[in-house]
Amino acid sequence: GDGPGFAVSARGHGHSINGQAHTAEGVVVEMSRHRRSEGEERENGIGGPRVNVEREYVDVWGGELWVDVLRSTLEYGLAPRSWTDYLYLTVGGTLSNAGISGQAFNHGPQISNVHELDVVTGKSKGEKEKQRGGFVGF
Repeated sequence: GDGPGFAVSARGHGHSINGQAHTAEGVVVEMSRHRRSEGEERENGIGGPRVNVEREYVDVWGGELWVDVLRSTLEYGLAPRSWTDYLYLTVGGTLSNAGISGQAFNHGPQISNVHELDVVTGKSKGEKEKQRGGFVGF
């Protein structure tokens, strides 16, 4: 039902500026892929960034670090239009704060360069948001 609940907080790489990665009397969901073993990643379907060269996009999950997204795309001559100035932050963490960086004046904040975003709500409902373009080729 809709009875009293409890607080849930997502923790990526632990760089939140106002303690968003913590919660009192609730649950913290560990989102960092890098703290899991390779076997667990395959079992859970959580691997590294998946680059689609033909359509020029990369599919990542919220716990992925920007440094790994950049490395994966550079292998194919692609790069995100905008990424954070400090690359050891999670994609989900920066997108939840719009992803403002030194490149935002040229290409907008990271969130405006996302093609599609899957969101799972607190009621386990999936939502899909779409928009155009997010990557450039070299």
